[in-house]
Amino acid sequence: MRVVRTGSVMVAMLLLAASVDAAAPLTPLVSGWEQWFRVDTQSRQQDSRAVVSGVVWNTSGWGARRIQLLVEGLDVSGQPVSQRVVWLGADLLAGTHAFFEVPMPAASSYRVSVFAFDRSKRA
Repeated sequence: MRVVRTGSVMVAMLLLAASVDAAAPLTPLVSGWEQWFRVDTQSRQQDSRAVVSGVVWNTSGWGARRIQLLVEGLDVSGQPVSQRVVWLGADLLAGTHAFFEVPMPAASSYRVSVFAFDRSKRA
């Protein structure tokens, strides 16, 4: 009986640790993404909900595909209160851009980062 109880406690501790880790804020998977992309954003209210929109520019000398954005709603101190990872929906050759629009929960401000991408063989 004691082994079962110890095992149950261990499983409960592992589940608790996993749920704490899962709640940690997301960060871009590629550090330094700013050297290859520029993101211009704005937010507005539309039908009583926030919409974050903007443009992603590929400023690198190579193409990028499968681009994902991390859109964050921030509180007044700049801490994330909501996060969404969304597909840009377009591949970007070097020097090109694409528009995006993402509905978000209300927040004091918003931040958009390039979350992940693959380099393309095409420039």
